[in-house]
Amino acid sequence: MTTIIDSHVHCFPPLGTSRNVTHQQLTELQHHVRFHSQGIRRVRDGAQVESPLLAGEKDGISFIPDLNFRIGRFGKLEFTHENEDYYIQWYPADFENMSISPELMISQMDYAGVDRGIIQHDRIYGRLDDFLSDCVNKYPDRFIALAQINEWEGGEEHQLERLRHQIEDLNHSGLYFSTGGFFHCDFQIGINDKSLKPLWDLVTELDIPIHWYAAKIRKPFPEDYLEEIRDLIQWAETYPEIRSVLTHGLNNVHYDIGKAYRFSVPPEIITLLNFPKWHMELMLHLMAGDLEFPPHEKGLEDIVKSLISEVGPEKLVWGSDMPACERTLTYKQSLILLKDRCDFLTIQERDMILGENLNRIYPLRI
Repeated sequence: MTTIIDSHVHCFPPLGTSRNVTHQQLTELQHHVRFHSQGIRRVRDGAQVESPLLAGEKDGISFIPDLNFRIGRFGKLEFTHENEDYYIQWYPADFENMSISPELMISQMDYAGVDRGIIQHDRIYGRLDDFLSDCVNKYPDRFIALAQINEWEGGEEHQLERLRHQIEDLNHSGLYFSTGGFFHCDFQIGINDKSLKPLWDLVTELDIPIHWYAAKIRKPFPEDYLEEIRDLIQWAETYPEIRSVLTHGLNNVHYDIGKAYRFSVPPEIITLLNFPKWHMELMLHLMAGDLEFPPHEKGLEDIVKSLISEVGPEKLVWGSDMPACERTLTYKQSLILLKDRCDFLTIQERDMILGENLNRIYPLRI
């Protein structure tokens, strides 16, 4: 049996405590969820509200409305608009303390049969440089940690020093880069801005992979997502030797709900994955989270078959987004599509997607 590696897990201390949460984190999280698929509900009666109350007049930190946005309990994000309280059920309702310890994550992995997990280091969960270092140092055979920087100032010396420290001293193994971070400069720059060249030079020197999240999340969503993929293609042409993983994978499946072509692979994705150093994370159970039970959706199997044909199994990795995936299904069920369905996959192809590809990028060293 192959080693199963989850490309996308999270560990973090309690999010809602004043000791852990920062204004920077809250503003970016408010932007991140302003059009969230879970929808907004009024606390008073639980009624769903159609108006995007969290959205500003334009995209970016300069336009974010002041709504006393806050992190609650039981998976909720809360805010107040015109003296009325609202919430988004962002995480599963049993997520009482808004935290997941490495020990809890390992218990979940053991139950699901997952051997190792890559901890994504998104700023919406906080600045976790030391916390994730502790996770890896305590459980080096179970976790791989990704570093974090402020993307909008990634080429500046203090961010370069921070990245080097995380990699060389704190035992992080790659860089998590969310384009949502450009929210903090009103999206005035992007990944191909010349100011970030020192960052890419350092990534090359350190010889680490980048896990990319195309997370600007601006309307119109389908067009914005494909524009981000085109930006990544331009970047890959400039830096072809940097190993990269596109996280979340195929956000268009989420954005194209109701469209006849929903379960298709955009040609821009194929172009990106045909760069030798690129991989893509398959998180199709969440991209199709509106369906009753995504692992049994034939359209998702068609996507996998198309990707196998167009780019090959060596380009694909599985990711769960645990514990967020449990809004839709259990951690164990997030494996069903690739582990038990897709009967066109050979044993070798399944093994590659479920662990071998990531094992080549992050070989176990203990």
